[in-house]
Amino acid sequence: MLSPPDSDRKHTRPAGAPVLVSGASFAGLATAFWLNRLGYRVTVVELAPGLRKGGTPVDIEGETITILERMGMFEAVRAKSLPPRAFECKDAQDHTLGGFGAEAGPDAAPPARFEIHRDDLLDILFAGVDGLVEFRFGRSIKQLEDGPGGVTVTLDDGSRHAFALVIGCDGNRSNTRKLVFGDEKNFTYFMGGYVYLKVVPETGLLPPNVSQVYSVPGLTTMLNGYDDRTDIAFAFRTESEIEYDYRNRAQQRVMIHDHFDGLGWKVPAALDLMGTDDDFYFDRINQIRMPTWSKGRIVLVGDAGYCVSPVAGMGGSMAIIGAGRLAEALGRHGADHAAAFREYHDKLHAFVDDVQKRAATEGMAMIFPASEAEISERDRKLRDGELDI
Repeated sequence: MLSPPDSDRKHTRPAGAPVLVSGASFAGLATAFWLNRLGYRVTVVELAPGLRKGGTPVDIEGETITILERMGMFEAVRAKSLPPRAFECKDAQDHTLGGFGAEAGPDAAPPARFEIHRDDLLDILFAGVDGLVEFRFGRSIKQLEDGPGGVTVTLDDGSRHAFALVIGCDGNRSNTRKLVFGDEKNFTYFMGGYVYLKVVPETGLLPPNVSQVYSVPGLTTMLNGYDDRTDIAFAFRTESEIEYDYRNRAQQRVMIHDHFDGLGWKVPAALDLMGTDDDFYFDRINQIRMPTWSKGRIVLVGDAGYCVSPVAGMGGSMAIIGAGRLAEALGRHGADHAAAFREYHDKLHAFVDDVQKRAATEGMAMIFPASEAEISERDRKLRDGELDI
C-alpha cells in the first residue's frame, strides 16, 4: 500500500514539512500527488509558463494501472482511452509486409494496455493536485545547497527557500540532475540515432486507429492515425552523436530533410507537413543510466534519473511508477530519507535496467532497423506473430 498504517511508519516526519518538486509533467504531478497525501507541504516549480501540452499519446499498462487505481484516477484514464490501433509495416508501393490488427468488438479480451492522449493524462494528473499543492510556473532552480537539516534552494528570480527534500522530475535534460550530479554526458547512453516527432491535424494519409511504418536501412518513417490528428515520426540511425544546437529548430528541420528527401511511400507528404513552425520534438535517442538516483536530500524521478527512451514506449508509465515507488519508500521510512531513497533505488533499478536493455537492443532493431537484415527479421516476426508492440 502507498499509505502504510501508522504502526509500520518509522521516524515519521512532522506533518507539513516542505518539499520541492522540480517539473510539472507526469513524474512531477504524480510525485506531488503522493507527497501531498503523505502529509508534506508541496511546492512545484516549472520553467514553462504552464503545463507543457502537446506530444504523442502515452501507453498505460501493468503496474501503472495499479498505481492509477490507488490514486483514484484510473477510471478517468479509461474514459479517455483511445481505441485499439492496428500496426502495419509498409514497402515503397504501400504493400503491407507484416503487422497485426486491432482487437475490438464484444468478443475481444479486456485490454491489458490503454493508450491516452498526453494532454488528457496531464489534465487528469493536474486535477488531482490542483488547489492542494503550490505551483510556481515560469520558475526554475538556480542553485541547491544540501545540508544536514534541509536544502536551501535559490530560484532563478533570486529568491531563497528552505525545503526538507527536493525531487527532480524535470526530464531527460534535467537541470536538477546537472546541479547535483554534474555534466549529463556522464549519464547519457547514446542509442545510435535521432528522432523527430510532430502532431498535426488529421491528414488523410492513413485511416484512424492505425500505425504505419516504412523503413529502409537506417531510416524509418512512422505515421500514427487518430480520429482528429496524425503523429508523424522520422528517425535516422548514426554510429556516433552529431554536433548540433538542440535549441535551433531550423537546423533540425534541415537535418530531417537531408536524410529523408527522395524517399518513397508517404514520406514526401509527411515531409510537407513539417512546415516551418517550431512545434515539434527532436532529440537524440538516448537513455539516462545512473548508479544512484539520489544524493543527500535530493532525489530524481522519471526521465531525470532513468530515461528509458521513446523506443521503450514507457516514458509516461515509468514516471508514474517511479513516483509511486518513491512514495511507498517514504511512507515506510518517514524522516529517514536516506533509507527511503535507498529502498526506492534498490527495488526499482532492476526493472529499469531490464526495460533499458530491451529498448537498446530489440527495441531499436524493431522500431528503427539499421540494416536490411534487421528489417527482414522484423517483418518475419510480425508475419509469424512473434512480436507485439
